[in-house]
Parts: sequence; structure tokens; C-alpha cells
Amino acid sequence: MIVTTASAAAMTVVGPGSARTRVSCLARRDLVRADCESFEHLRLSPGATHRRPGRRETEGAWYVLRGPVLADQHPGGARHLADAGDLLLVPAGQDLALRAGPLGAELLCLTLGTPARPKRRPRLRKAVRP
Repeated sequence: MIVTTASAAAMTVVGPGSARTRVSCLARRDLVRADCESFEHLRLSPGATHRRPGRRETEGAWYVLRGPVLADQHPGGARHLADAGDLLLVPAGQDLALRAGPLGAELLCLTLGTPARPKRRPRLRKAVRP
């Protein structure tokens, strides 16, 4: 696991008008097999939107530190209004769009790798003796 501090450099995305999104990756898995893909801190300015495309091999848990935030999940079109203390669970393969309320929002995201499905082994036939 590669770990950084909260004061480390962050990526800031400038949106329309004064919308800003600040993403800090606090931890990311290394090249060894690990269940935790990443742990990120996200700050959204008032009205800003952050889109996260879903991947088949990961699912996410978003904890709202400061809100409110409107979360849209696709496919399926589920829409949730979350506030501080709420947890949003995003299944594997689901896209997520977060929109901050009038006071902005702050979230933590834990991205986990989904377990690989074991390959089915063929059934062995019992030997029949004549």
C-alpha cells in the first residue's frame, strides 16, 4: 500500500463558473494483490459535480463528511440525497455522479476490488469397472 498525507498535492478540476473539485488520493494499492484499490478525499465547491465511471472489478463506499450531496447512479437511475454521516455504497460497474449542495461537500471514498469468481472445474466421472 502506498500512503500519502492529506497535505500532499491534490488534483483540482476547474468546472464551469466557480465550480471546483479537489481530489486527494490518501492511499493506493501497490503492485501486490490487495483488496483495497484506493482511499481518496474529495472536496466539491458549491454546485460542483464529480463523475466517477464504474468498473467491473471495483466497488466503492463513499462517506459524506460534509454535505449535502446529490448522488446519481447509472445504470438504474437511482438518485440519493446524502448529508453528513451518510454512507453511499456503489456496486461494481455502476457509474456515479455527485453534485454538491449550496454549501459544497466533502467525502471520503474507499474503493475495493471485487473478489474474482473462481473458475468452475469440470466434474470428474467415477471410473466404472467392468
